[in-house]
Amino acid sequence: MEINGLALLVIIPVLIGIVNLVLPNLLKKILNLAGIVYLLYLAFSLFIQYNNGTALEFNLFGNLIFRLDILTLFTIIFIEILSLLIYIFSLKGVTKNIEKYFHVLYPLTVGACNGAVISVNSISLLIFWGASGILLYLFAMLGSEDSTSDTARKTLIIVGGSDALLVLGLVLLRFLGNSGNWLFLNTNLALSNGVTYIAFFSVLIAAFAKAGGFPFHTWVPDFSRDSIVEGAAFLPASLDKLLGIYLLARMVLTMFVLTTFIHMIVITLGALTVITAVMMAMVQHNGRKLLGYHAVSQVGYMIMGVACGGMLAADGQIM
Repeated sequence: MEINGLALLVIIPVLIGIVNLVLPNLLKKILNLAGIVYLLYLAFSLFIQYNNGTALEFNLFGNLIFRLDILTLFTIIFIEILSLLIYIFSLKGVTKNIEKYFHVLYPLTVGACNGAVISVNSISLLIFWGASGILLYLFAMLGSEDSTSDTARKTLIIVGGSDALLVLGLVLLRFLGNSGNWLFLNTNLALSNGVTYIAFFSVLIAAFAKAGGFPFHTWVPDFSRDSIVEGAAFLPASLDKLLGIYLLARMVLTMFVLTTFIHMIVITLGALTVITAVMMAMVQHNGRKLLGYHAVSQVGYMIMGVACGGMLAADGQIM
């Protein structure tokens, strides 16, 4: 097994998170910052290799696990850029009582998000997607508000419950798709009967719950209010939104063949996400919860853009 750049996108942050369990806080900060800077350098190196026509894949025990394409590449680059910017912002903002946990959870979350995005195997996608959900719950528990535990539980129920539907959708895709294996890339499953619709909507719910799309958005403003502000900026406002929109884009472009009616349903849900979030933001008196609804409204615009299904819409999500 050859460890290439794709595998390092996961291995490096996970190792940093494990090592940080025993390091003092100052060394944790230095190691995290160095690791994220290297991941950004690695992402741009992969970009150059991809443009030069190099096939970028990672196999484990004879099974294809990771692969890079243009959608994956740009998502990875934005994950690393956002992770670096938010971490720099967090260096002096995290309180002493949660510092040791924050600097462990941060690189682990980056590694889980990287793994989910570069996965083309359903099993590895489920592992990293589920890990990111658990880490989201742990970040929620870092808050100090009276309702923090309730918000963390709500987040786990919505996001974790949708993960069960993601399992169902990917299993159905395995047996209904054209690949004949656990690869979900380029399955192009036509929505032709009830079972294919179940597969589609199961994966769609998982994408919406992760990104914060209507009607699975309610955890986002509560998380923004009750979690630490660094965690709110890092996850629902950035990385979790990226993961959800990435999965939605993958569904529309390569996993399913959507009918015009289904395109309109998803576009309508995107519009409802915008309208609902804006209306709720207008009556908020808590600034952080208001910003949470603002983040949800932006997700709605992204959903509508992806659901259009055209190349211009796809380019808009990348840019």
